[in-house]
Amino acid sequence: MSSTATPLAPSTPVMTPSPGITSPEAVATRHTALALLLATGTVCAMDTMVLSGLLTPIKADLHLSDAAFGSVSSASTLAGILGAPLFAVLAARFSRRSVLVGSIVLWSLASAGSALSTGLATLVLWRTLTSFGMAAYQGIVPGWLADLYNRKERNFVFALFMLRNKLGSALAFGVGGWIAAHSNWHQAFLLTGLPGLVLGVLLLFVPEPAPGQSDGHVGRSELVLNWRQQVSVFRIAPYTTHLIALSLFFSGTITAQMWLPAFLHRVHGLDNLHATGFAFTALMATLPAGPIGGWLTGRYLAGRTGAIAVSLALSALLAAFFFLIAFTAPSLRVCELFALLAITSFGATAGSLTTLLVETVPPSLRTISGSFGAMVAGGVSGFFAPWLLGLISDHAGLARAILIGPAFYAVSSIFWIWLAIHSKKNSQGN
Repeated sequence: MSSTATPLAPSTPVMTPSPGITSPEAVATRHTALALLLATGTVCAMDTMVLSGLLTPIKADLHLSDAAFGSVSSASTLAGILGAPLFAVLAARFSRRSVLVGSIVLWSLASAGSALSTGLATLVLWRTLTSFGMAAYQGIVPGWLADLYNRKERNFVFALFMLRNKLGSALAFGVGGWIAAHSNWHQAFLLTGLPGLVLGVLLLFVPEPAPGQSDGHVGRSELVLNWRQQVSVFRIAPYTTHLIALSLFFSGTITAQMWLPAFLHRVHGLDNLHATGFAFTALMATLPAGPIGGWLTGRYLAGRTGAIAVSLALSALLAAFFFLIAFTAPSLRVCELFALLAITSFGATAGSLTTLLVETVPPSLRTISGSFGAMVAGGVSGFFAPWLLGLISDHAGLARAILIGPAFYAVSSIFWIWLAIHSKKNSQGN
């Protein structure tokens, strides 16, 4: 693997300086695009996590085991793995905007269609279609935002981008749990699935930036990379190292955060409404951590890959420590306090996860780096981690199984520390 983002093959178009994009009209246009993309991402995260908020009533109604729920997540993730590179190819052939809008329609209808589930097979079908459509958002939007905002602005923007995960998850737990308690889980799927259609229509009117635009360069001709040039991204050592760490980090998030309401229900005796209510409150209360951390990172660490990697390693270690205390404390209050601290710690550096995903590769590879990031990181975290947790839970109980969440966080920090050391050696060598 090469250690840096090496130039592409000679077929890459010559890059020339682009005109400034600082006029009031251009600034307003990109801020509008950011707002719509973040709103869409919030709905995407809500539609992803709503299953977690409905886990307890669905489990009781359809008589499913924890391993069965793990299989739903695994099958859904497999669909996302297949969808990510496919949507990347379509985006290169057509346009990012048209592919994104089409995927929004698909996942919104599929998420709402989950209300029609009558057993494990139909639940897997609808959630698989949902995740397949969502793969386009995960792969396309990071590169789109990187082309709208320059390096100093980018980490703050990506902090807002990652904030949509917290906000969407909070809405999934709060809104989904409330609807399920006052009506049923079928209505919860239906009412949380449809808002994405409105945002999809609005995105049709948002102009799409050119690759490299925010860095002051645009291609003289349309940049279309062949498959060999696209997979060359895996020869970039900082990117692949970050991808491994990202996979482990998301595995920790899925197992620790996704199963938190079920843990509170089974171990501490909270009913589903109050368990999902705590998850909603914790996610909403810690929302400011993301923008504040993103602003500080953009101001003091922008462009310093090693420093950003160190901050991610520290954040992951803190999350591991706090979640370990939360999941082993006999007191409900202590559990809730340290779960809150854990969510705050990894949320403070969430924007850096995407920053390194796009800044360790050339601008022309940003869309495919995001797509492969969604494919690999999402594949490991969504396919393997839920299956492992469900398997352990059915045999040893959820109280023990959920401890794999802190373990995933701790191991991810090792790879970010290695990335920081590797980056420092490279900078000294240059």
